[in-house]
Amino acid sequence: MKLDVAKVGLTHVAVQDEDTDPNDLLGRPNGYTSRASADLPGGDSEAKKYDIDRGLVIEVWPTADDAERRSKFIQDTLKTMQMLGTEYHYRADEGRVLVRVSGKVKPSQAKKIETAVAAL
Repeated sequence: MKLDVAKVGLTHVAVQDEDTDPNDLLGRPNGYTSRASADLPGGDSEAKKYDIDRGLVIEVWPTADDAERRSKFIQDTLKTMQMLGTEYHYRADEGRVLVRVSGKVKPSQAKKIETAVAAL
């Protein structure tokens, strides 16, 4: 994972497959083409394996529009159901890659992720 070299504190990096994808979107119609997750400082290390609450999720979508729809859906849902928390969203690879960072992560840490994603 290229973010690893940015020294943002990633641990327990895992690439999901169709058996471990918690959203059942990997490779399915209207789904992403790949997904990876990692723990970040400030994330909840006790959260369910591969969950965004642990720190970071990266989703690769077929098109930038698909990634934008996913980001908008998540952000709209979180805005209307605030008890679910918050997320930072960053985009890479001409917008096809959605990098999601748990709102549990401190803003200063999220800013490091944002800077690293911008350099990809």
